[in-house]
Amino acid sequence: MSMSRNRDIRGFFGKGASRSNSESKPASSLEPVRDLQSSCSSSRTPPKSTLKLRDRTDEIKGSDDEDGDSDDSLESISAFIQRKKGPTPYERDPNLTSTPRAKRIAPNPSSLLKSPLTIQPKHKFDLKYLINHARQSDRADESARRADELINQSEEDDENGQILTEVQNDPTLLQKTAKELLEDDVEDAKGDKLMRAMNRTKVDGSHRLYYFFSLEQPLFKPPRSLFPQKAAKGCWGCLANSRARDQAVILGLPHTIASKGRTLPDELFLWILDEVCAERNAQLRIQYCNLAALCPDSIKRLVTEKRLYSMLERLGGPKYSRSQNNSKLESFPRVEDPYPRKDWSGLVTFLELLERMAPNLSTQNAIGAIKLLLRMGLDPLVSTTVRSEHAAAMEALVTALSKLSTSQWNETCETISSYLYESVEEPMHQAVPISHMPKTTAKLLDLCRRMAAVVLFRDQGLSSKPVDESLALAHVMDRLDSSDFRVGASTNFEDLRALIALLDIVIGNAGFIMQQYSGSSTEDAARKFDADIDVLTFRLKVIHDKIHDSTLLSRKVAKASIDLVAKRLAYAVRTRPPPKTSIFDSEPREDANIPKQRAFMKNWAQKKAERNNAAAAVS
Repeated sequence: MSMSRNRDIRGFFGKGASRSNSESKPASSLEPVRDLQSSCSSSRTPPKSTLKLRDRTDEIKGSDDEDGDSDDSLESISAFIQRKKGPTPYERDPNLTSTPRAKRIAPNPSSLLKSPLTIQPKHKFDLKYLINHARQSDRADESARRADELINQSEEDDENGQILTEVQNDPTLLQKTAKELLEDDVEDAKGDKLMRAMNRTKVDGSHRLYYFFSLEQPLFKPPRSLFPQKAAKGCWGCLANSRARDQAVILGLPHTIASKGRTLPDELFLWILDEVCAERNAQLRIQYCNLAALCPDSIKRLVTEKRLYSMLERLGGPKYSRSQNNSKLESFPRVEDPYPRKDWSGLVTFLELLERMAPNLSTQNAIGAIKLLLRMGLDPLVSTTVRSEHAAAMEALVTALSKLSTSQWNETCETISSYLYESVEEPMHQAVPISHMPKTTAKLLDLCRRMAAVVLFRDQGLSSKPVDESLALAHVMDRLDSSDFRVGASTNFEDLRALIALLDIVIGNAGFIMQQYSGSSTEDAARKFDADIDVLTFRLKVIHDKIHDSTLLSRKVAKASIDLVAKRLAYAVRTRPPPKTSIFDSEPREDANIPKQRAFMKNWAQKKAERNNAAAAVS
């Protein structure tokens, strides 16, 4: 007997039997059977339900497009797929079939845990805070506008300019003006802060600098010199045509002709010197330098100090005047940006060409070129833009001079040292070009030490011979006891830093101290030499300790430079590193001022004890 597999098994027993049995049994007896059937049906795999196709226009409740999160649609779907007969279909967890919560609904802030230690007011979307912030910004803009109007008005009116100058020079008036600009009637602290900020950021007009180039805005295209058509003859006729001249120079045709032994006419050589710094094409500048370097005879005859000045005059440099060779140079107030948007490729080319021409220059012209570089070294541009090229040119020029320890070398050092000492007044500026000079060779180091000794001891006679032959430790100690090295309320710490830098250059490896013990044994000479170095280091430490740290940068820089020199003497100049001291070591050698200080403290303690006893007796 075949049956459909999809039919219920209870149909096998017949409709009559099943009906009679169901009628004869009470309703209560059927509950356990139903429970058992429901448990059995839930344990087996749920049957696949037939889904009814829905129209796309039907609305599904509970979607993200509605505001509510109702689950009524689930109930209607379960009722739709429920079978009329048979076991209860499998039901999923409603949490899995429900529509997820929309992200635009913010969580409840009360559910977030907050630490009581980090409670800070949050002003996000706080209209009161935004309004106060906008008012503060408006007040700041208004103060800046009023300050700009005051400055612009002072530039147009001389009388107001005088008032502004008086305000800047008078601290009390400056503070009052700052408070008025801020409308600071309640809180005086804001005006004080503004005044301190203005003092920190304003340019110090009293500090003057030496600028090598003109402070006026240079021409975008400097005037070009006329090409000497008469000199372009013979093999040099390739340069006669103005249209093909640049292309011929870039291709190296004149360089090839000169390398084969053909002499370049003097007119063409001078024209190249005039054009090499003003030319804006980098390839032309390189070829001009290569062509000029192949003419040693022309360099020796035609390249003079006046010619070098005329080359830089095209870039805004100073004019040459022999009558003002050793006269005082003119200084200018410090400018924040002295050379705005200026192209320095021509200056770099000049220094590179000077380095290549240095071996072929005459002694007099080489000395003139060194003076020019010293004058250029006073400009802060050298330390920021062309320092490497400047140092390379200086090294090449000094190397081309006469040999070391000769009468001609001594005369050269005297001339160069006198030029720097007589042209510049303050030691702070005199030390700048000396510090820019390289010290890679013995001749450079000897020249630097002689120049530093002349500036430090204010004696031009020290440049006539090496420093180690004309200096002694007593001279150095006497110089340290002078008023320039004394720290007080009126001390100029920039000058003090410059003097310390000059002292470091003059001392060098302290060969003049070691020469004093040339007759002693090696160990005895080393011991005495180390003792003298310790005395000199202690003297520098005394100056270092007298400088009190403050917010002024000049104090900190001066103190750091003194400490650097003292450590160099202790660990580089000394024959042995200084011994480490501990509580078990013997007492070090005391300074001569220590007994006086102890006597003063003892006398002060006795007087204080007497005053306390007298006060106790009266009471």
